Amino acid sequence: MAKGLTEKQRKILEYIIDFQRENGYPPTIRELGDAFEIGSLRGVTVHLDALHHKGFLTRERRSRSIKVVGPDPRDPDGARKSEPATRLPLIRALSAGTDGMDKIASEGQVERYISIPEEISAPATENGFVIRVGATGVPKEPILPGDLLVVRPQRSALSGELVVTYSHGDLAVRRADGQETPDGAVPGESEIVGRVVGLIRRY
Repeated sequence: MAKGLTEKQRKILEYIIDFQRENGYPPTIRELGDAFEIGSLRGVTVHLDALHHKGFLTRERRSRSIKVVGPDPRDPDGARKSEPATRLPLIRALSAGTDGMDKIASEGQVERYISIPEEISAPATENGFVIRVGATGVPKEPILPGDLLVVRPQRSALSGELVVTYSHGDLAVRRADGQETPDGAVPGESEIVGRVVGLIRRY
């Protein structure tokens, strides 16, 4: 048993670590309560507060904010830690006919969900999404075909920022040129649906 942990605290910590690895995000307090048959949310937070004070996790006042910062108690050397990540939808396309921001949330356009390291996903916020760069890459940018771009949803951008635009059912990546209107649209061309905040590449 990890030094300083009760049996229940150790089991809760292990559950959080396993849940994070399997799903790409931490459990909610209610999910922990259901898993351990703890009848009240307060009963769960007592254990979480103890784990926090003992240096095994941190959490904030929002859903799924638990972050394991200590070692996995099952690791005899105390070296293995959970890897905080966020699961974001990989968008394969956007459908025509509805508002751009609403299209992002369309389950029919989600290819799958990807676990993104928190260091990369944090700027994308909880509503972020991922797109895969097409066969031609991104002109004049060091972005290759097949690269995954992590995107923060927003309708406008500063000149020079790398943005994702939507036009006639297609997504494109380009540099904002300062011509954008306040609502994120370029008159007669395309609308901004997000700003690129990260890149993932497989070699």
